[in-house]
Amino acid sequence: MYQIISALNGFIREEMIPNPFDFISDNQLMVMLFTYLIGRMILHIISFSMCGVFYNRGQASVLGSIGYMIAFSFNVLILINISKVFDSILTISIIYTIIVIAIFKLLYKLKEIVFMS
Repeated sequence: MYQIISALNGFIREEMIPNPFDFISDNQLMVMLFTYLIGRMILHIISFSMCGVFYNRGQASVLGSIGYMIAFSFNVLILINISKVFDSILTISIIYTIIVIAIFKLLYKLKEIVFMS
């Protein structure tokens, strides 16, 4: 089951979710280079870490894969919406960083509430 979910998630990430780094440049080659060399790795690390707040690697891998996909999609949505409002890469990066920090604080607080009750 994990292989199916993982393949489906990969397809969704690559083919169905819009590129959140279109704000980088009007030059599509630059956007593609940034996306594949840097952007996807940044989103992977952040999304994997968000998923890791509630999921321990090796336990219920199907749930982990679904959690990762939700975190990845959420991060893409955030980046796309920020880039609709601001043009500056620096401004987008700062706002995204602040939002990611706030999300992590919220996730850890939620984890504390859920697992302490």
